[in-house]
Order: sequence, then structure tokens, then C-alpha cells
Amino acid sequence: MRDFIDSSIRLREERPANASLRRPILIALLFCVLAGVLFWLDLRGMVVPVRNIFEQTSSPLAHRMLALREQQTDFWRDIIEWRQMRAENSALRQQNSQLQAELLRREQAMVENVRLRQQLAIEDQQPWDLLGAEVTIRSPDAVRRMMTIARGSRDGITEGMAVIGQTGTGPVALIGIIDSVNDYTAQVLLITDISNTLSARIYADEDTALGLVQGQWQLGSRLKLDEAERPELLKAGAIILTAGLTGELAFQVPLASVPANIPIGEVEDVRNEGSDRVASLRPYADPDQVRYVWVILNQGD
Repeated sequence: MRDFIDSSIRLREERPANASLRRPILIALLFCVLAGVLFWLDLRGMVVPVRNIFEQTSSPLAHRMLALREQQTDFWRDIIEWRQMRAENSALRQQNSQLQAELLRREQAMVENVRLRQQLAIEDQQPWDLLGAEVTIRSPDAVRRMMTIARGSRDGITEGMAVIGQTGTGPVALIGIIDSVNDYTAQVLLITDISNTLSARIYADEDTALGLVQGQWQLGSRLKLDEAERPELLKAGAIILTAGLTGELAFQVPLASVPANIPIGEVEDVRNEGSDRVASLRPYADPDQVRYVWVILNQGD
């Protein structure tokens, strides 16, 4: 009895194994038969209509799938190109910013070089120590004609120092006088202001004479010269320079540090005011146009 049971168990264990081996063989034979049938049908031309119908049916779907794939490819390519363009654009902007900064530095260096050459040329001709300064603020059309420069007491500037400048191709000439000083800035009283009076020397016909130059802006003009020692020298084209005697005059503004031989301007026309002979002057440098000036720190004594 026990042997019979054991043999039954062995038959059950062997039967699935044999079935599992036969199944792949049967499937392979079935595919071979199917392949043979299809080959036979293809030789007789019976597969062509079916293939044509399949191709006609599947062709639109295939084209659609191909178009979708191309659209997807284009989409991702556009994203990649957009990112590349964005990175290139950012790099170009950064490069442009660097180039602009470098150009600005070069322009500033060129301007500073020109101003330094101008200052050296002035110091070669005159016994002065100069300090260059930017004009930062101009007073509006108010009571006094003033400007503010970006130099102050920390740079050695004191009240009464002369300020010179240049406009166009004209000579370097007197612009104004230091009126008040802060640590880093100073206020300049322009020579065209009516409160600014200077001792001057007239040069005409190879001769000289003293006189006084006064601002006339509040009276609708620029400069006038009167109280000339020799009124006959007042004529159009006569050259007017500082006399260096202003500190000895009892004026209300501090002018003791204005040296001699600073160009002021030249005579435009002459007129009589009562018994006095008065000249209108054209300043060599327009105080309202200068953007950079030099302060005369000392007279080189």
C-alpha cells in the first residue's frame, strides 16, 4: 500500500515537469506552422491586400506618431537653445558692463591726464602751487554769484585764495575768490558778483596803470573797470590782469591771497560816467561755464 502511494506521488511530481517541457515546444511548432502558412500565402500574393490594408490603416497613425516625436524633439531643442541663449545673453551683458566700466575708467584717466598737463603748464609759467577741484554746485540766479567746489580745509584751502579756470581755447584766468570753507568743500564768490572788487593792472600801448575791477552781474553786465590811474589807457583790447594789491584794500571779502598777474579779461568798450572813465570787460574765462578749476594755494614766495 505504501509503495502504491509513493508511486502516485512520483507520477504527480513528474507530470507537471513533462507538461512544462512540452508547452514551449508546442508554441514553437505553432509559430513555425504560422510562419510557413504566411510564407506560402505571401508567395501566392494573398498577403499583399492584407498588408496594404494594414499599411493604409496604420500609416496616418505612424505619421501622427512621427509628427508628435518631431514636435517633442523640437520642444526640447527649443528649451535647450533658450537656456543657451539666456546664458549667452547674461554673459554678453556682463561683458558689456565690464567694457563700459573700462571705457569709463579710460575716459576718466584721459580727462585727469589733460587736467594734469594743464596744471603743469600753468605752474611752469607761474610761481604758484595749484590744487585742482571739481565744480559740484552752482548757485541759482539769486542774490550772490557763487559756486561750490569739491575741496576744503582738509586740502589746505583757506578763505581769500584765488580760483582760476579756463573755457574754450581762451587763457587760464581768474574765476573767483574762496569765500567760505568747510572740511571737504569750499564756496567760491565769482568775480562777476557785485560784491567782488579786485585791484587790477591795465596793459595798453606798452604801458601800465592801476585800477579796480568790480562784478556787475546784478546790474545786468559782467565786469567793469574804473578808478584807473591813467584813464587814457582804457581802450578796446586793453589787457587786464590782477595787481596783487587787493589785500591792502579795506574790502569786506577776504582777498589777501590773490596774487598778481592772473589774467582777468580785456576791455570791450569805454564810456564816461560823469567825470569818470569806465570800461566794460569781457572775462577770459566765463565763470558760469567752467566745470573744473584750480585753487592757488600760495604765490611761490
